[in-house]
Amino acid sequence: MLVQYAGREAVFDPVTLAFSRTAGGAGHELTADPGRARESGRGVQSLAQDRRYLQRLVLNVANICNLDCVYCYAQGGDYGGPRERMTFETGRTALDRFFDLYEQIGTVQFFGGEPLINRKVIRDLCAYGWELADRRNRPRPVWMLSTNGTVLNEDIIQMINDFDIKVTVSCDGPPEITDRLRPMRSGEPASRSIVENVREMRRRTDQPGQIEGTYTALHLEEDCRITDVLDYVHDELGAVALHMPPNVLSAEGPHDRRDPHGIGPEHMEKACENYAEAVASAVRALATKPTGSSALLSSAVDIVEQLVAPHPSEEHPVICPAGSDTIAVDSDGSVYPCFMFYRRQDFRLGHVRAAQRNTLHAEKQVSFLGKLDRVESGGHLARSWARRFLTGCAGSNYFQREDHGKVGPAEVALTEAMVSAAIVELAHLDEIGGQLDYLPLSLRFHRAYLGAPPLG
Repeated sequence: MLVQYAGREAVFDPVTLAFSRTAGGAGHELTADPGRARESGRGVQSLAQDRRYLQRLVLNVANICNLDCVYCYAQGGDYGGPRERMTFETGRTALDRFFDLYEQIGTVQFFGGEPLINRKVIRDLCAYGWELADRRNRPRPVWMLSTNGTVLNEDIIQMINDFDIKVTVSCDGPPEITDRLRPMRSGEPASRSIVENVREMRRRTDQPGQIEGTYTALHLEEDCRITDVLDYVHDELGAVALHMPPNVLSAEGPHDRRDPHGIGPEHMEKACENYAEAVASAVRALATKPTGSSALLSSAVDIVEQLVAPHPSEEHPVICPAGSDTIAVDSDGSVYPCFMFYRRQDFRLGHVRAAQRNTLHAEKQVSFLGKLDRVESGGHLARSWARRFLTGCAGSNYFQREDHGKVGPAEVALTEAMVSAAIVELAHLDEIGGQLDYLPLSLRFHRAYLGAPPLG
């Protein structure tokens, strides 16, 4: 098939992932057929039953936040419930139970609200979690922290260094954007304290490696492109990775959390152009620039990695890691597929203080994953040539359509635009002096720079 971007084109085989500039021309050929992953038999049932490795356990240590973000799906950080902190006892029980359930836990992420409001419990859980892993002769989990960047002191700096915590800070871009989307509850702008704290944190801890943003209609209205945000987070915050999904809420929808800054159908064409531009920028940076010299869109790096260094059985059985690779525990010990479903009883999978079989209820987990099945899903996703590249979001699907497994046409169009840009840029790399053979090594350098293990 033919894919196009910025007036150029390339030939692409969505099964083998081989691509070239022209039909029959020299290009990137693969010896394996990663598109045949389904033949391995690793479907939804086996995915739920696999207890060897949990990629990410999320602990919601504080259902409290000091910001009042206009697009917050968590209803100001409390998820529509009581404003409370997780106790050490609840967190300890969660670690005990999931070390019982899984042979290894890759990462434990502290989440909120604003998790640093409960920083003593974070420190105590880091110490206990490493002691628990050592006692059971298991690999120690990597600690991760998602923070809004407005809370920092000497104790936090020391904790990050003591436990080698990988930090992600939330920021939507330049002050004129961030201050309108992410104000303090007092009404004061947040961007100044974010910049000051991130610079201090980087100076003394080398964190954060990644910035988390949300791309909104306000960005489009102000002509703030993804590449503009990338330049800002690199030049002002020193970060080299940006995770920036589009706004999951919309001006109209089935829920009471509606946001006029949501990216609606009238904005999608421009949004697709901006995301595709960020992907093309990532390809060029990976191929021609030193690692760390610019910030890259994380989803762009993932797409490039799939194209140039695919893994055996690459196609994951489900469109979203929620409920399989990711499990989340709320402040009261309730277990959910991911943090976006906190305090929604229909999605509750168990409780850390329940009998072991009900800590993570197998039947409920399989039922949740069944709707996320990549192959069985119908509609726009099933018909898309870029289906295997779509890493959807179950929470976003639910907020927009009351169906966590239903991927809409906008998400599919966005994925196709991003993958097309990656393929065309890769096929035309020689025009800018880049070499495909260098890309796998460059990707590994980028992962190592972030302090994350390279995939594969």
